Amino acid sequence: GKIGTMTENNACTLVKNVYSTILLIFSVVIVMGLIFTEQTKMSQDVHPALAFFVLWALILWLGMVEGGQASLVGLAPINFELYKDSHPTTYISTKLCHVGDNLDRYLMGRQFMVIFIAFCINMSGAPVGGAELWGLPQFIIDIFLVTGFAMILLTCMVGQLATQVNASHCMLDYI
Repeated sequence: GKIGTMTENNACTLVKNVYSTILLIFSVVIVMGLIFTEQTKMSQDVHPALAFFVLWALILWLGMVEGGQASLVGLAPINFELYKDSHPTTYISTKLCHVGDNLDRYLMGRQFMVIFIAFCINMSGAPVGGAELWGLPQFIIDIFLVTGFAMILLTCMVGQLATQVNASHCMLDYI
């Protein structure tokens, strides 16, 4: 019973991991395809290479903001002196952030920053109306482009979830 269940869980996890990785790769490929065929707002207005670099810079920035939040909130109840010598940069950052209501102010400002970053990511990578790509069937365009599913997967999986998980498991090293 127990061994069979573990094998079934491992097989299920493997299927989920492979499926989500394929969806992410497909989403990245079609978003990059939209950028380089000038079918996003930004790539129509400026050179597609600039839209490409802006998108990835914003995804990285979003990752830093999200990971920083996970680390700072997670380290709030921890005594700073425990990691003063092993992680001096984290010590300085958290000591400043956890004075008074600084953490609350950071979290409020972070929300506005995330909205700004997400808006700019959307300008860089979201399709313009009527976008078509490589002769993909209309139902694929509807699912991934019209609904924004490709952008959601790219933004959430790369810019938010991965960094939040890593930062929550490695709080001292993330900052």
